[in-house]
Amino acid sequence: MRNFFKILFGFVLAGLFLSIVLSIILSIFGAKDTQVDGFFVIKRGDNVFQIAGNLKQQGYISNQLAFVYSATVSENFRKMKAGRYQIQQGQTYEELIENFVKDQYSPIEISIPPGKTIKDIAIILSSNRLFKKEEFLNSALNPSQDILNKFPFLSDLPKDAGLEGYLFPDNYSIDLSQSVEDVESQILSNFDKKLTQDLRDEIKKRNRTIFQAVTMASILEKEIRTYKDRQIVSGILWKRIDNHLPLQVDSSFLYFQTSTHPDVLEKDVDSRYNTYKYVGLPRGPISNPDLDSIKAAIYPKNTDYWFYLSAPNGETIFAKTLGQQLINKAKYLTNN
Repeated sequence: MRNFFKILFGFVLAGLFLSIVLSIILSIFGAKDTQVDGFFVIKRGDNVFQIAGNLKQQGYISNQLAFVYSATVSENFRKMKAGRYQIQQGQTYEELIENFVKDQYSPIEISIPPGKTIKDIAIILSSNRLFKKEEFLNSALNPSQDILNKFPFLSDLPKDAGLEGYLFPDNYSIDLSQSVEDVESQILSNFDKKLTQDLRDEIKKRNRTIFQAVTMASILEKEIRTYKDRQIVSGILWKRIDNHLPLQVDSSFLYFQTSTHPDVLEKDVDSRYNTYKYVGLPRGPISNPDLDSIKAAIYPKNTDYWFYLSAPNGETIFAKTLGQQLINKAKYLTNN
């Protein structure tokens, strides 16, 4: 037993000696102030060594070991939180660590423009180092049951449909402490707010579903520029659906092909996004529309028009008959 205590005492002395030596070395040779101003990101799951290494690599600190030591002796090495932090030159490592522990992060401001797809939004989030593109893409295309249960307006979503059409275009403040589902919930909550009860009542009054209205709105977003013209085109397209005529919209099939070339129209391709071959709406939304497009889909304007086309300058040209439409195509689209 006496030998055991001797050995234990020896370990304690050795540890104390090593700690004192390390402290002296760090105090003599270790710079313990931040080097530059900027923003630093701690990702979910980063440990103290990864944080220290990233700080050193990005030029914020010069002594990686000193940072790890400071976080260890202050017992904060496991308490630093994911987020985006503002760093000021001259901060001590202790001050820096304190900020990381107190969650003094700076959220990332992102903008989702109207008409973007889930794939586009995944790229936006990835470029801001929030999530990997595939991580958000897979989640948004295959929403969890928790997400579906949380938002009643998704109740008429077809079984194999994703969140395309419901990721409302707007400016969002996001930080790295949020999960993919947190961000989806944040965006969907905005959609929930924008789709007022009056709009929902009007959809029901017209015997449409929210999914149908959003799908129509996504087409209008891609096809037409102004709210006035969107209302007219909405009237045309709903009228064609009610009369069992194909919509014949290029944007839907181009969405399926992930192409932007206007001449790609293989009408024999078997896809529910091919509105030249199949009557009715495509199998789902083709973009995430803004409020104007949603309102235009819900409040169509009834006219005598049955056809329309978009001129190269963005103007929408309407026609009442197929003959007029063919004349308009020759006038506005030939050699363009």
